[in-house]
Amino acid sequence: MIRFAAPFALLGVIPVVALLFRGRRRGRDLVLPTLAGLALLLALAEPEVRRAADRENVIVLLDRSPSVALSVPARASDEALAALRKANADRSFGVVSFAALAEISVGLSEDPLPLPGVASAEDLGQATDLSAAIELALAALPKDGESHLVLLSDGRITEGLLEGVTAARAAGVPVSVLPLSGVGSLDARLLRLDVPVRIEVDRPFAIEIVVESDGAGPAELSLYRDGEPVAQETVALREGWTAFQIVDRVNGGGAAAYQALVKRPGDPVPQNDSLSAVAEIEGPPPLWIVAPEVPAALDAALRTAGRAYTVRASVPTLADLQRSRELLVTGISLATMTREDVRTLRSFVADLGGGLLIAEGETELRGVGSVPLEDLLPVTFTVPERAEQASLAVVYVLDRSGSMQERAEGAIKIDVLKEVAAASIGLLEPDTLVGILVFDREPVWVQAVAPVADGRSLYAALQSLRASGGTDLYRPVAAALDALRNVEARVKHILVLSDGKTAEEEHDWDGLLMRLADATDVHLSVIAVGPQPNRALLDRLASAGRGVLYVAEDFARLPQVSLEATRHILRGRFITGESTAVGPLASGDLAALPPLHGYALTYPRPTAEVLLAVGKDPVVARWRVGLGRVGVVNADLAGDWTREWLSWSRAPLLLDALLGTVDAETWAGEGLFPSIDVGRDRLAITVEARRNDRTFVDFLALQAVVLPRGEMTPLLQVGPGLYAADLPLPSQGAYVLSIEDLTNRRTTSLAFTVPYPDEFRHLGVDDETLRGIARATGGRVLIADAGLADLPPTGRGAVRALRDGLLLFGLALFLLELVRRKLPQRVGRSPTG
Repeated sequence: MIRFAAPFALLGVIPVVALLFRGRRRGRDLVLPTLAGLALLLALAEPEVRRAADRENVIVLLDRSPSVALSVPARASDEALAALRKANADRSFGVVSFAALAEISVGLSEDPLPLPGVASAEDLGQATDLSAAIELALAALPKDGESHLVLLSDGRITEGLLEGVTAARAAGVPVSVLPLSGVGSLDARLLRLDVPVRIEVDRPFAIEIVVESDGAGPAELSLYRDGEPVAQETVALREGWTAFQIVDRVNGGGAAAYQALVKRPGDPVPQNDSLSAVAEIEGPPPLWIVAPEVPAALDAALRTAGRAYTVRASVPTLADLQRSRELLVTGISLATMTREDVRTLRSFVADLGGGLLIAEGETELRGVGSVPLEDLLPVTFTVPERAEQASLAVVYVLDRSGSMQERAEGAIKIDVLKEVAAASIGLLEPDTLVGILVFDREPVWVQAVAPVADGRSLYAALQSLRASGGTDLYRPVAAALDALRNVEARVKHILVLSDGKTAEEEHDWDGLLMRLADATDVHLSVIAVGPQPNRALLDRLASAGRGVLYVAEDFARLPQVSLEATRHILRGRFITGESTAVGPLASGDLAALPPLHGYALTYPRPTAEVLLAVGKDPVVARWRVGLGRVGVVNADLAGDWTREWLSWSRAPLLLDALLGTVDAETWAGEGLFPSIDVGRDRLAITVEARRNDRTFVDFLALQAVVLPRGEMTPLLQVGPGLYAADLPLPSQGAYVLSIEDLTNRRTTSLAFTVPYPDEFRHLGVDDETLRGIARATGGRVLIADAGLADLPPTGRGAVRALRDGLLLFGLALFLLELVRRKLPQRVGRSPTG
């Protein structure tokens, strides 16, 4: 069979044939040139003659990796190999054994393979590198003849999958697969041991252990620090992942090496039952507190937690913050912060890698949107567009007494009042619950509490108002409180519009004020209208209701004041009353978190991490800003909303955890930023050196030492401010990388671990990977249980290239044409010329 490797060259035949016919019409003999041109074109098309191979070649890629050795019975792979050889006795067979390395166990031979077992390999490493096996097999195959690769494996390829498949496709050699099925197991393996990179003396911290199991059942989980037991318990494993948290505390310096162990009866793979981690132990970092004063309860909790601090009434300078890692802002009105304060805080977090925690109550959060500080926070105080609106209920209490029939600024007061109420309602969301209660001597509901919807019913109710009668403010306030008692809303507000000139009757005003104070989920604000309102009474009502008293002595200012009050209700939302916060932070020793008595209503930003929440409302949230983190506690630390938190026996641990939410993963105080890439057999170390202004530092003399190994290695500069070194991979365990800058006499360090190889992470057949290898290379999935079919033909036989012969033939025709053209001239010439 003839095929062309470059068939597009044959398109040139058309003009050559056309030239031949044209020459014949003009009486020219172009046969020889035409034949020479055709020979050249055929040579350029690279024709090949293929014939069926006398014997087909098969190389078996025999997976001898640890995952196969641990999950497949000892003789199963050898028996599968023998069965494959027997089913294809007319082919030449060879065997490449591989794991991390590959070697030829049996060369290509027409003789039957030896009995199972002789193809076993020496230790080939703790990985499964498919590319090494395929490249070695391709090199061992003859260039001519039908060739095929068969992969006997569990499909747990840890390296070289893409490279190996690409090499087989480029060579045109299909790879069929024969899955090596393992026996079922109850393997339990440690997936993660998360220990903080740096821990502080006498400060409790959490350690997270994640175990993956092939089935549910009991197991023994142990944690050791420096060889001494920290915790040992019998745990119940679920099928899949199970996470455990252990709290520890250290009282010495240096470093702490941790090891976690999981033991399960019948576990076939001990190699994945252990993980290690190491953490540096350091004294408490400097803590700055920006506050007018530190409340006694907060001070006591910090001292019990061993947290020394420095307090300032204003934001420290960046120079003061250079050596600090944490900054707590509490009790400061955020609206008073200057742009320079905000720039300092942002640089402290983003550039120096510090942690900023802001914990404020209702008073401090008023007007927070007036400065750029909100852009630094992981939450926003503004309702996001198209987000779920917080539930709000508002009862308007409107004065329609006879005095409201008078004129002011050319308009009747009651008409102005109706327009003001309508404009205020127009600012509310459709799902806001609104009621309208009007009063003279008696309160009258013109609209019961119901959703605003499109507002038509509310506006119609307002239009029907008429001024008449005397004034009694006591009864409508009591009625509004009664109406809101059973309303389901996170925020409840009463807005009174009146001059406060109530009838002189025997009313229990003290009792009503006490009811307002006790109804912590209801706020009451007052808009005092008219030139001489009863400010004493109205102020008492607003104070008891934790609201605001607005004064509009000039009726012309009433619309403006009303809109201001309405916007305050919408923006300044604070949830009061007892509530319990839940989330990732409320776990372990903090699982029984006491209730809050209030919090600020905020909305998390898309990339924020909410650590505590009441329903959908974040109470503690954080996010990353540059190198550091910013956290928010939406409650005061002065003991009002958080009084049960601060009086709790575990308050020191809680405060330590709150500050820990903004601990930076890397610390930029020294300007050296090391990182480690743990490879299969090498450690790649890189260090970035920067100044505080983020510019690079070049030409440093840096050296690295991996502890406890103690071998010093210099780092070479490989780019602007970038230094690197490459070391052999140490054995499984926990280590500390110490970087010393000999130029500036400074050091930094980074803890890292070398886990067990990926080879031990999962056992069993990965059918999807095996099918993908066969599909990508044109092979098949062979099923041993159904009997092995003949391997598919590849169309690769003995190949003979015709290009060189065609080139020689064309050259001969060209020379013959030259001779033919010259010879008649010489013969026709006479001797005497």
